[in-house]
Amino acid sequence: MMNIGLLKAALYNPQRLDSDTPVLPESNIRREIRINTAHCERYNKAVHWKLGIASVIHPNYLQVLTLPMQLQMMTNEPFPFKPMGLVHLANHIEVNYLPEQSAKLMLQTSFSGLTRHQKGWVFSVLSEGFVDGELAIAATSYYLSRQRHANVIENADSMSSLNVNEANPMNIVRPITQSKMPTIDDVQPPFSLSCDMNFPLGIGRQYARVSGDFNPIHLSRWTAKLMGFKQAIAHGMYSKALCISVVMKKEMEHGKGALAQTPMQFSTQFMQPIYLPTRCELAVNHDDAQINFSLSSKSRSKAREHLRTKVVIA
Repeated sequence: MMNIGLLKAALYNPQRLDSDTPVLPESNIRREIRINTAHCERYNKAVHWKLGIASVIHPNYLQVLTLPMQLQMMTNEPFPFKPMGLVHLANHIEVNYLPEQSAKLMLQTSFSGLTRHQKGWVFSVLSEGFVDGELAIAATSYYLSRQRHANVIENADSMSSLNVNEANPMNIVRPITQSKMPTIDDVQPPFSLSCDMNFPLGIGRQYARVSGDFNPIHLSRWTAKLMGFKQAIAHGMYSKALCISVVMKKEMEHGKGALAQTPMQFSTQFMQPIYLPTRCELAVNHDDAQINFSLSSKSRSKAREHLRTKVVIA
């Protein structure tokens, strides 16, 4: 996506005052594509999607396929926010089945919600992928446009207060749970695991090249500072994709070989940014009803939870 679309995103400046109440346009974009198998394989390699269901797309890949369409909606008047510097607060994916890597898809994107947040405004984008007229996979992303409201002090370095439910008087973020993560004492899971995940300094640029997401907050310390962050942060959808790859591989090891055709849901809240470089720990707990995983790190004895996900497999 290093093209005219990116340039438009960098230059787009909505004609509204921060004090104005924003209104989302009724945008709806449809586009038919055939998945580029070579690019899909590059993405799979980047997020370690190499298991028995590698002939189907990763659940997060819909975001990559629809990102140019989302960007198109965000770079045309009267879209009320600047596309560059948006913060991805949450993401909910619903899978009816995972399409093949070479499938022909009808993609559709639309705005699906807007509400006030203590750090600005949260809007949501619905992306859908259809195969032969049947909905195969859908995802809703919740983005924060950081703006100052009256009597609110903004601190871009702390996302711990970016609580999705606070931005939720219209219930637009209903898939995200605010309940605490279960511990081994709470349940007796069929399996639990923990593993280290490394997020090196240049991973934001590497993932940008394969995903097309060149948001400056991910690319370098200097571009992130321009957007109000102290250093570059990892893409939320990259960290989520890595975690899903690990969890799905574990599920396959437990004999669930038909996952590609199984309805699934992945509800994620991005809690705090992963500043690069950082070493994180993925903790997974599985009970009979669902899988819960979280990604966290510890620096100078201070623990930071970066994402929390609930997975439901039919």
